[in-house]
Amino acid sequence: MSFFHIAVTVSEETRGNCMDVTKDQLQDFLLTNLPMGLLLVDEEFRIVEFNKEAERLTGWQRGEVIGKRCSQVLQSSLCETQCPLLQCVQEKRNSVQQEAFIITKWNERVPVFLSSSALLTEDKQFVTGFEIFRDATETKKLEAQKKNIVSIFVHDLKAPVSIAGGFLQRLLQGKAGRMTDKQHKYVTAIKREIDRLGSYIHHFLDVSRLESGQLQLIYGICDLNSMLRELAFDFQVKAMQKSIHIDYIADSRVSRVIADRVELERAVSNLLDNAIKYSSENSRIELKLKSVGDFILITVKDQGQGIAEDKLPYIFDYFFSLHEKDGEGTGFGLGLAAVKGIAEAHGGTIWAKSIRGEGSSFYMKIPHVTEKKHKIK
Repeated sequence: MSFFHIAVTVSEETRGNCMDVTKDQLQDFLLTNLPMGLLLVDEEFRIVEFNKEAERLTGWQRGEVIGKRCSQVLQSSLCETQCPLLQCVQEKRNSVQQEAFIITKWNERVPVFLSSSALLTEDKQFVTGFEIFRDATETKKLEAQKKNIVSIFVHDLKAPVSIAGGFLQRLLQGKAGRMTDKQHKYVTAIKREIDRLGSYIHHFLDVSRLESGQLQLIYGICDLNSMLRELAFDFQVKAMQKSIHIDYIADSRVSRVIADRVELERAVSNLLDNAIKYSSENSRIELKLKSVGDFILITVKDQGQGIAEDKLPYIFDYFFSLHEKDGEGTGFGLGLAAVKGIAEAHGGTIWAKSIRGEGSSFYMKIPHVTEKKHKIK
């Protein structure tokens, strides 16, 4: 019985050119030229195939590993407790994708991106499986460099923001003379935004913890309705520059929740800022608060240019610039990634829907937790 099957689909015009190519030849071609390590195992997790790239990455030759259990060869950080193939069986899934470390023949630790797939019978019994892995060393180095750049950039923002906030405070205290009511109102709004920016800068230094899912939230009683209403008012000033109107729609069943107000404020601000940035003039933005069972759903919907379908799966990745190819991106690709980290830190999630040319909708769902669950500060 062959454990390796290749299905080849060709058009009627080219099929004649492939008549002399056998399945074994195609298999040999793939095993030799696949630019990723590949190993195939039988029902006992013993290796029955091992390609050239797998030899290069691990240092083991094919003849040395055939018949050995895959855990003996890869010795990955997942083998003992979170075997990906076993996970496929236990969770009745066909495939899983994870990051891991493998140990080479020379006892070197190499980070890899690992994709594992299992073939199961109708009653979900394991028949065979394969793992594809590629070296993640350079990617990890680049990620570390990006984190360092962000940390330095954010650190350098602290001083000018603090100084600007200080001068605004002096204006509000009348140190530069009496202001009209309208001037006082505008300066108060500016000071509020500067204070919010300062708070964001402080929390932005947690970017690595956001990415790793280890952000420590400071829970408190948060009047979510009031917070979102204030954000809608503050961002309306910016939206007016493009004749955009922000509609705020609140569910009367939602008022006070237990959450980290600063982080939630930061997340929604990112969504509103993006909505304004990518919306058309004379359009509308909808900010909506709704209770859905045990969760709270915050929606930001715009009537902008929308997001291309091929980009939608990556918009929450760190350093992914949404419109860089169009010459429109001016950010660092951190806003939406931070929003995702904040939502997940609250035990929630975020997703987006978009139609090119019609607009985008972002949905952030967080649990409606009780005071007993978290220590309130």
